[in-house]
Amino acid sequence: MEYQLTKEVCKTSEVILEGTKEVPVDLDLTLPDYCPDIEKLLKCRLSPSVTSKSISGDMLEIEGNMLISLYYLDSRKQAVRSCEHSAPFSCSFTVRHGADDALAMIRLRIDYLNCRALSPRRVDIHGAFSVVADVIAASDQEYYSAIQGDDIQQKKAMLTVSRLCAASQQQFSITEVLDIGQGKGFPESILRSELAVSCGSVKALTDKLMVSGEASLRILYVTDIESGAQDVMTFNIPFSQVLDAKGISDTTTNEVTVEVMNYDTALKSEYEENSTLVTLDARLCATVTATEDAPVELVVDAYSTDYELETENKQYKFTRLRGLLNEEFSVKSEVNTGDCGISRVIDLWCDSVSSLWSVDNDVLTVRGKATCCILALDREGVPYYVERPIDFTAEPEAAGMISNPSVKTEVRPTGLSFRITGENSLEIKLDMRLTGSVSEQITVKGIVGARCNDDRCRLKDKTAALTLYYAEKGESLWDIACAYCTSAEAIRLENEMTEDLIPADGMILIPM
Repeated sequence: MEYQLTKEVCKTSEVILEGTKEVPVDLDLTLPDYCPDIEKLLKCRLSPSVTSKSISGDMLEIEGNMLISLYYLDSRKQAVRSCEHSAPFSCSFTVRHGADDALAMIRLRIDYLNCRALSPRRVDIHGAFSVVADVIAASDQEYYSAIQGDDIQQKKAMLTVSRLCAASQQQFSITEVLDIGQGKGFPESILRSELAVSCGSVKALTDKLMVSGEASLRILYVTDIESGAQDVMTFNIPFSQVLDAKGISDTTTNEVTVEVMNYDTALKSEYEENSTLVTLDARLCATVTATEDAPVELVVDAYSTDYELETENKQYKFTRLRGLLNEEFSVKSEVNTGDCGISRVIDLWCDSVSSLWSVDNDVLTVRGKATCCILALDREGVPYYVERPIDFTAEPEAAGMISNPSVKTEVRPTGLSFRITGENSLEIKLDMRLTGSVSEQITVKGIVGARCNDDRCRLKDKTAALTLYYAEKGESLWDIACAYCTSAEAIRLENEMTEDLIPADGMILIPM
């Protein structure tokens, strides 16, 4: 005989793809005619970006562009020059099952990049970067909350889990005309640019989310083509965007990330002489997931008081969001800039950040390394370039600590400052922001099927209404009741007990 089970559903998010694909970079670059000859290579930089991503059926398609920037000293050793080359790339992933409303999060990770000058006008470049794709989709997690049958005794687990209320992804643009101003020299070309975004306030409306943040554009530009004189300018651009997210409300916990997909900067001086204007055209992507705590009651054990019962079990995995991370911290480091000395810093930036998390003694610790790039003048006034790693440690406040945590973190630089402390030394202060979430992973075994054979009755003593039983401290009422074909509740009431475990050695009465 099959017993009927009561089915329930909890909406959760399911990872349907975790994939990585390598994109090779092989280039024999010849300098354009307008670029001066190479005396010494300083830095070769690879900057891939995503122009489009889409999921159709069971395929994730990604299109992008890789920009290779070459920084070098010209033949007079007086100025830093640059040359850029861009090329498209594409890759695809097969997702586990088609989901038109799935969300794709794409990260581009530089694996390695090597370059060498073959001649004053030719450079051989080899490297690779990885496209890291994570795709999540809404999923209905089925579980069973009860078994129907008068002879069935069942043990239930009460859990609090995170129910997915909304998940959406939306792209939007920032287009700005920015003014360097008259006091810093007229820009003639851009050597390097960097755009970073940070999410500020998040306000929930019905089925919508108002997100405010700031985009920070930093450019290193040339003010005199002949001498190669440079200057640096940073623009902070506020933005706000209304995101559609059906299911959002003032009771949901809303996790928002805003990423730069791609951007382009240009100088108005290329068309208007003595212009100090810079144009920015950026494409951003905002990802929103909203959850709320929800109760889940499921059957984890059962027996029949009349028949031998066979059960089918399943291992359930639930997640409960315990808190969002959003903290700022700073780290200072004294670095050696080399034996050539340092007279002036031309530009300073952070090229990559890596981090790992751990939980020890209920303390969440994030450790990582940031690569600081230093473009400077030596004691003779000749430009040179060095990279130095800076280690950092952060201990963000996490919500309570939990037995089986899952932590998602991202660390981004928000500011860099420096102080020349010696002929060959530099003190760097790195401001950083740590964002992410702390979740609890809940694993429990539940019953998904129950059946019995009517011919296999359980042996019960029907000669007495009560049985005297010597119980040991710590024994489970559930186990005792199962052995005697009764219920734990009946034993509890007969002995005026409130606990599920025997409090002390002694005799108890078992109703039959």
